[in-house]
Amino acid sequence: MTIRQLILIGFMGTGKTTIGSAIAERTGWNQVDIDHQIAEAVGKEIREIFAEEGEDAFRALESQVLEHVLASPVSQIVTTGGGVVTRPCNVEIMKQRGLTVALTAEPETIIDRLRADTSRPLLAGDMERNVRRLMEERAGLYDFAPVRLSTDGKSVEEIVDELWAHPVFQRFLAEND
Repeated sequence: MTIRQLILIGFMGTGKTTIGSAIAERTGWNQVDIDHQIAEAVGKEIREIFAEEGEDAFRALESQVLEHVLASPVSQIVTTGGGVVTRPCNVEIMKQRGLTVALTAEPETIIDRLRADTSRPLLAGDMERNVRRLMEERAGLYDFAPVRLSTDGKSVEEIVDELWAHPVFQRFLAEND
């Protein structure tokens, strides 16, 4: 059996966890969420890790967990946090160990989706300003992904169907079958 790892990246609020779940349902593969794995490993919520240990400590944990998850001997859908791409070592391991799909959305879409979400430490304070600032800081960091899908104004089913129709994804599924 071929081991396939589909890795979803993108800014927070682009729909990685939701889309990952739908893809997992269609493929029958497990979905592994990196943020959930981190919280489970240390027994703290992500916002607590940020508050108590800082972003650098969180990013180090994120890299360790990502490497561990991507070493799995089973096919899986891996959903990441939006900042996973800020560390070059994470980008390299994702390139080596699976097909990376970048989900995108316009700032207005993200702001609308995250307006009521108080669990994201990097958005504390002026959420709209912080979304725009972080998107600007991370511009281009998701571009290494060979598949890019906009989630603006689309249903989950439409996004998954678009992925299924993508030639790179079709090659990924067909490899070594």
